[in-house]
Amino acid sequence: MGHEGQIKDLAQDLKGRKRILLWGAMGVGKSTLALELARWFGLHHGGGRILALDPGSPAFGVPGALNRGRWDGDTLRWDGCHALCTLDAARFRLPLVQAASRLLNDAAGAVLSAPLVIDPPGVVRGVAGAELLTALVEGLRVDQVLALVREGTSLPLSAELAWLPVEVLQRSASPRAARPPRRERAARRTGLWDEYLADSTEENYPLEDTVVLGTPPPRHLTDAWPHTWTGRQAALLDNRGRTLGMGEVKGLAHGALTLRVPSHQKGAVAGILIRDAGRNARGYLETIPHAVPLREQRRVPPEMKPPDITPDPGSAPVFSHVGPAWATLVGGVFGDPLVHVRLCNQRRSFLFDLGGAARLAPRVAHQVSAVCLSHAHLDHISGFLWFLRTRIGAFGPCKIFGPANTLTRMENFLGAVTWDRIEDNAPVFEVGEFDGAWLKRARFRTGSPKVVLPALPVEEGVLLAEDLLSIKAVVCDHKIPSLAYALTFHMEIRVRKDRLTALGLAPGPWLGLLKTCIAGKRSEVEIDLPDGSRRSAGKLADALTIIRPGKKLVYAADMADTAANREKVITLADGAHTLFCETPFTMAHEDKAHATQHLTTLAAVEIARRARVRRSPGAPGPLSFLQAL
Repeated sequence: MGHEGQIKDLAQDLKGRKRILLWGAMGVGKSTLALELARWFGLHHGGGRILALDPGSPAFGVPGALNRGRWDGDTLRWDGCHALCTLDAARFRLPLVQAASRLLNDAAGAVLSAPLVIDPPGVVRGVAGAELLTALVEGLRVDQVLALVREGTSLPLSAELAWLPVEVLQRSASPRAARPPRRERAARRTGLWDEYLADSTEENYPLEDTVVLGTPPPRHLTDAWPHTWTGRQAALLDNRGRTLGMGEVKGLAHGALTLRVPSHQKGAVAGILIRDAGRNARGYLETIPHAVPLREQRRVPPEMKPPDITPDPGSAPVFSHVGPAWATLVGGVFGDPLVHVRLCNQRRSFLFDLGGAARLAPRVAHQVSAVCLSHAHLDHISGFLWFLRTRIGAFGPCKIFGPANTLTRMENFLGAVTWDRIEDNAPVFEVGEFDGAWLKRARFRTGSPKVVLPALPVEEGVLLAEDLLSIKAVVCDHKIPSLAYALTFHMEIRVRKDRLTALGLAPGPWLGLLKTCIAGKRSEVEIDLPDGSRRSAGKLADALTIIRPGKKLVYAADMADTAANREKVITLADGAHTLFCETPFTMAHEDKAHATQHLTTLAAVEIARRARVRRSPGAPGPLSFLQAL
């Protein structure tokens, strides 16, 4: 659909209909057709009206709201909205239907004598889709459903449509229609929101005079507002529940809520609505997830949870899924620092610090390829003897990185043990100490003299560089050197299961080889497939994979709260997916933090915000996991 002649023919088929509901899955071109059809009615039938009911991807108007528009010649005029303060149409479908009815009823009846095109959200599956379809058809008194369906697919909720007392006209979706990528949708949505707030001022609303609706935090927990609620969408309501305007939460102080609202906002505010739409750490308008309790993490790989991690009721592990890896704060927020990063579908792990390592299963330690030590205080290295013992066997060399004097400490550790019975099972470590410019190196085989290796110059802090990932470090000041690390995955390679099935190929180790070839830009390599055929990595990549930019995980341990340290970590963590940051003190003990050269929880929050980290601080403790904003 979409050409002038096709729109004319379609409008002729819809002649006499007053309220036309478009229906179809996401990505079939429904919103584009709704705009073109309403424009045709505006040019040729005395008026064209449109209701845009998708708060997450509105065709026009304000995101987080339902929008009403009319065509004035070739110009679409936005003439009203009803705020939901959410982008999730499926979860808040009852408020959505109620708001749609109110938005329709608030319009002048004479104007609505012209055809009205209704563009609903693309929720067309399951109970949510059935409820939404039925409620919209009945609540908006729809007299025509126009369904868009892709070739080779069935009409969504066809049984429910057949049951409803409304005529259904079915048309084929354009083969060129496609749903924009998530990042593009977020950018467009944020652009609409910024445009709405372009001419805005900050206004204060005393909470004692205002009813706050939706899902606001408890008023007595004022500390929760600056970190958790700043950037949230808010709607200003009159005493009849109508939307006067929308704004953005800037803070809560002295019993008054500060909002950034359009300067043309008029009317007495009786209530404020807040739900789950707001800006994330990158400034995009998105759904802000609720904090997930530590014990409710889902789909965690078996090697990342008990019995491979010994349970401790007082300090549960914390997990984060970072692209092709799972990261675990093994001791929880109150245990000694140790982050275990497990590469998915590979027998390979990284460890950041070695506090409380005995909670890991030995088989996990067998597969560690690198250990990144921040500094040598006991709570950060107390697990080394356990790790050393579990490495006895033919497990190959393990890299260890640390700050200045790490080579001497490793030599002392290993020299303190008698190795007369180790034979061929001696652990092997390739140790490097980083001073900010050079990596001094040595190879240690227990029971044998160390072998000094040539020192390497380090460019931009990169200690380890591979096709798929790299590890970078910066030297921070904790009265002694303390390293902060960034583990960056260069790309995220996802295999499309539907394409795999369509080609009749069974998954297996060959997929790992394919990903390695893609990362190493070796497209010419021929790969043996399960069906006995061979194809080049380049052709398989085009046929089977989706390649996206990679994610970054940052680990920052003890350091003083200085401008220099902050700038180093902010630069290291810029745009990171997850930040683990050691924060032993709350602001109530800021003096102790300063005296002992540690960060406070507030300092971690400020670092995360400036670095645009996607995850930011949870509960205070020896190590705070920075949870999603």
